[in-house]
Amino acid sequence: MQISGPGGRLYLMAVAAAGAALAGTAAAAMSLLLIGQIGIVSSVVAPPILLLAVLVYRSYKRQVTENLKRLDDLMQVHLSTIEALALAIDAKDPHAQGHTRRVQSYALELARRLRIARQDYEAVRAASLLHDIGKLAIPDHLLNKPGKLSDIEYQKVKAHPAVAADILANVHFPYPVLPAVRHHHERWDGSGYPDGLRGEEIPLAARILAVADSFEALTSDRAWRGRKSPEEACSLIEAWSGIQFDPAVVTVLRSNLPEVIGAAGAVPDQPRDSAAAARAHLEEALAHLDSTGIWNGTSPVAVDPGGFGDSLHRSIGAEGTRVPQVPGGPAGTALPPEGQTSVWLERDTTGAIVGRQTSVLSSISSAHREVYALYEIAQTLGSSLRLSEVLDLVATKIGQLVPYRTCVIYLLEDDGESLSARFVSGANLEHLRGRSVRLGEGITGWAASQRSNRFSNSPDLDLSGAEVDLSEYSTVAAFPLIHDGKVLGVITLHFPKAVPCLDDHIRMMDIIAKLAAAAIFNGTIFAETQESALTDILTNLPNSRYLRQIFEQEKVRCQQAGQPMALLEADLDTFKAINDRYGHSVGDRYLAEVSRVLKSHLRERDILVRLSGDEFAALLPMTGFAQAALLAERLQQAVDLFTLRLEEGKVARSGLSIGIALYPMDGEGFEDLLVRADHNMYQNKATRKNARLERAPNIVPFPIKNPGKAG
Repeated sequence: MQISGPGGRLYLMAVAAAGAALAGTAAAAMSLLLIGQIGIVSSVVAPPILLLAVLVYRSYKRQVTENLKRLDDLMQVHLSTIEALALAIDAKDPHAQGHTRRVQSYALELARRLRIARQDYEAVRAASLLHDIGKLAIPDHLLNKPGKLSDIEYQKVKAHPAVAADILANVHFPYPVLPAVRHHHERWDGSGYPDGLRGEEIPLAARILAVADSFEALTSDRAWRGRKSPEEACSLIEAWSGIQFDPAVVTVLRSNLPEVIGAAGAVPDQPRDSAAAARAHLEEALAHLDSTGIWNGTSPVAVDPGGFGDSLHRSIGAEGTRVPQVPGGPAGTALPPEGQTSVWLERDTTGAIVGRQTSVLSSISSAHREVYALYEIAQTLGSSLRLSEVLDLVATKIGQLVPYRTCVIYLLEDDGESLSARFVSGANLEHLRGRSVRLGEGITGWAASQRSNRFSNSPDLDLSGAEVDLSEYSTVAAFPLIHDGKVLGVITLHFPKAVPCLDDHIRMMDIIAKLAAAAIFNGTIFAETQESALTDILTNLPNSRYLRQIFEQEKVRCQQAGQPMALLEADLDTFKAINDRYGHSVGDRYLAEVSRVLKSHLRERDILVRLSGDEFAALLPMTGFAQAALLAERLQQAVDLFTLRLEEGKVARSGLSIGIALYPMDGEGFEDLLVRADHNMYQNKATRKNARLERAPNIVPFPIKNPGKAG
């Protein structure tokens, strides 16, 4: 018998008190004998002995009373702790406030009506408060998901009964709480979880808890549905009687539905009632000790401790039920199903749990890490619109949650037939960057064409032809990037050797792929919008906004190189006449053709833009005045010689006036240079006009002058 703790000390003190009483009785008997033999001497010695026995008995009785009070306080702390855990569970799900309290009231009312034994009744009391504590290891976004859970998400949620048993495994309950918590999602037909128990193999407390839990869930609002009336909920439960639920418990629910419903509004003060009942029980036990300290009550074997009569159902381990026994364990302790380990039996010689606490803490911390990581992913992906930054962020965040060796992000090309590796992270990136895959080719192409996740243990399906060591990899997992029903690309993860792709990895990647697809779509739209905002639609040349941005970059480079930079501003001569004579459609064609002519005479590093209307500008990095003047002369000659042939033998032609400004001689800022170039351009236009009036149109040589001087 275990004699540690307050109950053990109470037992020792009671035995000591009884021993003292027996010693006093023996002394009295001896005194009587001595009186008969010795006479008056014995009558003088006996009273002090009896007095001593009485004093010892009273002392021990006082200590027993004090220990009863201490035990009362400990029980209140114990029950208060359970209540605090229940509040923590409720607080995790904002849509289920008060769930555990209502489940407890329903379960206790059903237990009373079933007239179950006290041990099972107390198990129901505690288990109904603690049955969902395993949800501490379930991420909040799964618990509060408004829609239907996917298969992988459901598998994660199904782990909570086993996790709850792991969490509570170090608590030495005096009644079978852990089996009730672990098995409250088992089904009568054996299709439940976590252990697939069926029928009366399921602990009675767990069967009661299953009905109470389902009844409360059906009659409460949830994120994905509204509440049902008690009658509707009871009818649904009846429909699943003998399939999911114990028929006898369902019968009691139907027969006592008003009382079960009313129990939720009249939950007793559990800590006080439980502690008082325990104290009354102990005091009653002490009352059965007579003055000699000998038990004179009835045999405890025949007593019904709960006062509820015969149980309608026998729990596991009851007489008549075949239960595999744990070697060396107490009677009625069932072995777990084959291939599984009953967590509450994994204890060392001191009674402490071994080997599972680390995994429990890891599960809980992993759930919180997952929520934070998803929050961080959503926040960071929403903070950038540049596609290159988005792809980098996606790969980085995946690496925090999934142990890949190589991550490749493929994006669908404009042709809609191929995918290109736009970003690679991890090993062998130099061999995989820029790699192209056709739709339906390999795991990546197959995931894109089928719009669903694809997995393979053959890395060569995706890496054949690449200069990589295939022995570095094991599993390949491809997750399509889909936004508004359109495939944007694929995230392909290559796992290192001996590292599997777990269900948790797939579940996380499903979420990340959705977030990444939205971010990539926004980044693509931003890039297109930005390109459109910086590009002239008619000529496909950059516009003035782009010129202002690129000027600052080229200015820094010229400063670092110690070289000048030239800005050319050009305006078409007599272009208005083309519009007036042939219409704006011909004028637009002429502008588009002239832009190609001008661009063909520029170097690769030079930037040609359309400012507005018939005005163009060119930025010439690392270029002095003499080089800029020669280029301007070539551009004027090219435009003067260009003609746009129209129908009926008509042609459209124009000339080009150019002004030059030089950085830093004519100004430090963009506006200063633009003003100077504009002034010089109009001077050149006036010169060319005068020349046309004096003689036939001809090419006017560009005047050479010192930079920085007007005129």
